[in-house]
Amino acid sequence: MLDFMDTSQEQEQDFGVLLKQGAEGRVFASTFVGRKCVIKERFSKKYRHPLLDAKLTLKRLNAEARCMTKARRLGVPTPVLYAVDPLLHTLTFEYVDGLSVKDILLGFGSNEVNVERLNDIATQIGHAIGKLHDGGLVHGDLTTSNMIIKSSNNQLVCRMSFVPTSYGSCIHSTDL
Repeated sequence: MLDFMDTSQEQEQDFGVLLKQGAEGRVFASTFVGRKCVIKERFSKKYRHPLLDAKLTLKRLNAEARCMTKARRLGVPTPVLYAVDPLLHTLTFEYVDGLSVKDILLGFGSNEVNVERLNDIATQIGHAIGKLHDGGLVHGDLTTSNMIIKSSNNQLVCRMSFVPTSYGSCIHSTDL
């Protein structure tokens, strides 16, 4: 019988190269069916009761997948969602090669980062936010760190992790 209070049964998974860790999860670079990908793992919170933790983690994982899919259907450029693993609490996304908008802004005045490029990026951000809001979605952590400009075509891609609100719309989780 599984003892839900025994946390020693939890095992570390090797998802790839750790890119970032937040309060609610870790993000790894890996491969999926031969393609470079990003795996987001939501991990257990030790301060929560194990049954509550498992329920919340799964609910947030599924909500994030649904909302990412909805954002993409609305025409918001987001990474393609490849897989959801409810047992390992992971989401597997397309890897997007590029720089964060934050890094581009920090490079203002250097090679290829001029007012014209910044205006183009700002316009793309405005269009993406407009599509989100028109579709009833809200991104609660709209920072330049959560946006990437693809190296291949200079197009914006939004990184988002949503959870549903009580009103049925989606809002960004403050978890990661």
